Amino acid sequence: MWVAAAYAAAHLPFLPRSLEDIDSINFALGLREFDPASHQPHPPGYPVYIALGRALLAVVWNIWPGLSRVEAEALTLGLWSVLGAAVAIVAAAHVFAAVCSGGPEGPPPRSEDGPPLRSAVGPRATVVWATALLAVSPLFWMTGLRPMSDMPGLALALCAQALALSGRTDRRRLTQAALLSGLAAGVRLQTLWLTLPLLAIALVEQRRAGLRWLLTRPSAALVLGGLVWSVPLLIVTGGIDAYASALGTQVGEARGEMFWLDPSPRRLAFGVYETFVLPWASVPLAAAVAVAACTGGLVMLARERGPLLLALTAFGPYAVLHLLVQETVTVRYALPVLPLVALLAARGLQTAGRFAPVAAAPVAAGALIVAVPGAVAYGREPHPAFRAIADAARRAAADPPAAVYAHFGLWRPLQADTGTLPLVEPRRQYEWLGPAEYWKNGGDAPIWFFADPRRTDLALIDPRSRLDVARYEWSAADRPELSGARPIGAEWYRLARPGWFAGQGWSLTPETGGLARATAMGPDHRSIEAWVRPRPGPLHLVVGGRHLGERGDPSAELELSFEGVVRDRWTLSVEDRNFLRFLDLPGGTGPGEGYARLTIASRSAPGDGRRAAVAVRQFDIQSADDMVYGFGEGWHEEEYDPPSGRRWRWTSERSVVRIKGPRGGVRLTLRGESPLRYFDAPPTVRVTAAGRVVDFFQPAADFEWSVTGPADDVDRAGGAIAIEVDRVYLPGRAEGTPDERRLGLRLYETRVNPVSP
Repeated sequence: MWVAAAYAAAHLPFLPRSLEDIDSINFALGLREFDPASHQPHPPGYPVYIALGRALLAVVWNIWPGLSRVEAEALTLGLWSVLGAAVAIVAAAHVFAAVCSGGPEGPPPRSEDGPPLRSAVGPRATVVWATALLAVSPLFWMTGLRPMSDMPGLALALCAQALALSGRTDRRRLTQAALLSGLAAGVRLQTLWLTLPLLAIALVEQRRAGLRWLLTRPSAALVLGGLVWSVPLLIVTGGIDAYASALGTQVGEARGEMFWLDPSPRRLAFGVYETFVLPWASVPLAAAVAVAACTGGLVMLARERGPLLLALTAFGPYAVLHLLVQETVTVRYALPVLPLVALLAARGLQTAGRFAPVAAAPVAAGALIVAVPGAVAYGREPHPAFRAIADAARRAAADPPAAVYAHFGLWRPLQADTGTLPLVEPRRQYEWLGPAEYWKNGGDAPIWFFADPRRTDLALIDPRSRLDVARYEWSAADRPELSGARPIGAEWYRLARPGWFAGQGWSLTPETGGLARATAMGPDHRSIEAWVRPRPGPLHLVVGGRHLGERGDPSAELELSFEGVVRDRWTLSVEDRNFLRFLDLPGGTGPGEGYARLTIASRSAPGDGRRAAVAVRQFDIQSADDMVYGFGEGWHEEEYDPPSGRRWRWTSERSVVRIKGPRGGVRLTLRGESPLRYFDAPPTVRVTAAGRVVDFFQPAADFEWSVTGPADDVDRAGGAIAIEVDRVYLPGRAEGTPDERRLGLRLYETRVNPVSP
């Protein structure tokens, strides 16, 4: 009990100051109007959790009437998480005690050789340390603050487990356990994987009570607990068919990395890492806990098989479910696995005998040292999305935008804020098309776009129109316990009428390229389109791409048209693989006020009916007195990590940036990763123009380096600036894979800017 009290006292000062994830926003919207079909909250609906939230929200409003709606909802759901964590700690102690003794009532089970297991396990010390480890584990510590259903659901499940273990010898407790199990599923449906296995064991051990009693008492109680929330849920949703449709939509939107979608050893390894390492937020801490847990598991397998079997029955089915069919990158889903790990680790630490406290105390203290800073960072400030919205609302009072667009991850916070901003509902995965339609239809007033920093589709809009941006970061964003949170930051763009924007089918980033291929919208399927703002004077453009076929596939013939007139044709073979072309349009866009239409189409070489897959991966078009540039020979394909939103591009030994524009010097800026991750000494990096070394450096850490190329050097090189590295990393040889690339620098950003007069 004292552990639970200390936990609650340590958490109350750091309760959330805003909602902080799409799911928490869905819960808050459900407090306002319960409609799972509209994801208020998302299916399966969580009706018991919403009922609990509404009851406490009324209290919060009375105590703190000055809170905004979002603040009150976040505080309400956060309070339920703290309370749920305190209850979970107490209930877990009872579960641990019952498991360690083999059952809370009557004589403990005996091993195969006959002696009682109680003395072998030493349950009291194991229970104390298991409870302490659970309470201070970083994931349990963080989840006790978040405005989510995870902790209240775990609390009810652990209470039901404790009652079910008592119900092995106490029929009244068994009926209570069954009723609570049914109710807990209305908080989180996944709790059934925690409660039903132990209920099944208790029902088997109570079989002497007779089938009639089992059906009319515990079985009926379980059904009743489920009907209490499922019947109203179906009524509100519109019936079984409507609910099934909403649930199917939720399942169909699952696009994360799950083992059942990618049954590979690699995916399983990541799942194990995300389930058993990330919840401890520290690799050394996770390693120490893992060693202790493996030791405890082996000891119990050798000496205490009954308690081990009971522990695996209580938590094993959920662990299997989690690893196979859930997005393990969303680390909070691993919360119900922690009690099993804590119990096994505590048992392993007890093998130190009288020195067990000396072994266990540093592990618990280390967990607390890791966990507390995360909670402090989490409770320090509102989520970036709501800070951005607050700033935007203040500016809109004096200078409102014509419309407000957003990525879906930011649109939900905008909905929750219930402000007066003129929101336009986004089309998921195609959010940039909202502003595109506005401009195509003649809109010329400034608009706003709230962007998820991990999304990259805004690359389909002229980068020169995306310079007016405010970026908001979350101090807790890098915490492993928050892995899978959406969004982790916010970017507020104020967009004027852009110089150009593109439609579907372009592959200017890995995200948009994957979307183009998945929907068969690339230039080898249909013409891809971009629209160019009318402006006086000549234009020039750069376009680059890649043949995606295999050796022996046909060449592709590409055609670029502007306002229906073919301006360029070229052939791309699979052997050449990449292309980069510059094109002048001396006549500009021609007369007219609307956007001019530019298209690129691709077809296979004549006489070959096979498709030649092509992706257009670079594009820019500007007035002739502005600079454009592209990545030429020696560069590897851009890569993208969706969970972090980080993009990078590898150089080879020699990678060329090609520049076109008015005469003048240029500044090349490189931001990249430390080469010492791959080499045992810093490489020498040279920037050359026409064979002349402009500058060089030797990076020994993560770096950002700028070098200025004089106008004479740029002219002499014909606009070709080379980045040369004297060492390369061979991933195929080093990692035993078929990867034949020769990798120089891993660059997160490569910028080229004209040197201002």
